[in-house]
Amino acid sequence: MADAKPFEDIDREDIAAQTEIREAVGIFDTQDQLQAAIDELQLAGFDRFELGLVDTDAAPDALAHHLADDPTTPRKNYVAPESFGDAQGGLIAGFAMLPAMGTAAVVAGTGAAVAVTAAATVATGGVGALVGGALAYMATRKRADTQTTQEDQGGHLLWVRVRTPGHEQKALDILRRHAAHHVHTHD
Repeated sequence: MADAKPFEDIDREDIAAQTEIREAVGIFDTQDQLQAAIDELQLAGFDRFELGLVDTDAAPDALAHHLADDPTTPRKNYVAPESFGDAQGGLIAGFAMLPAMGTAAVVAGTGAAVAVTAAATVATGGVGALVGGALAYMATRKRADTQTTQEDQGGHLLWVRVRTPGHEQKALDILRRHAAHHVHTHD
């Protein structure tokens, strides 16, 4: 181990180029088919980090079947709908709570009556919730637009990293069971 490089001197791109990753790939016509396949893949033991989706922001005009085998295709990690919902709730709650609490502290600190403090707190919390709700709505629209774009460009592309031949066959079977097309594997 005397010739080991310090961690900061390791060329990660060189390591990645030498590391062979085998993937199963499939294209789904609808978001529902994609989600059903992802759900079954996770129930079958595939981890979330093994699932990759095309990053349509980075590859906005490319057709799914052209991207499937291109290793330079920009990808993003799968985010469960539940996690997206949690983020939306956090936006709304955060924008409601922070101004409301700040207002309550400031107004109460001036010696105002409880009713005045409560009214100011509710008003600022309500405005904050509206702002958070608007941001959550914008995020929802962005997600829906991305899904529509993918369907217009040939479908929802899913890559599944596989570790063993058995793992690979399981992934291929699940993709096919959920109506994926262009199903195959590549390195």
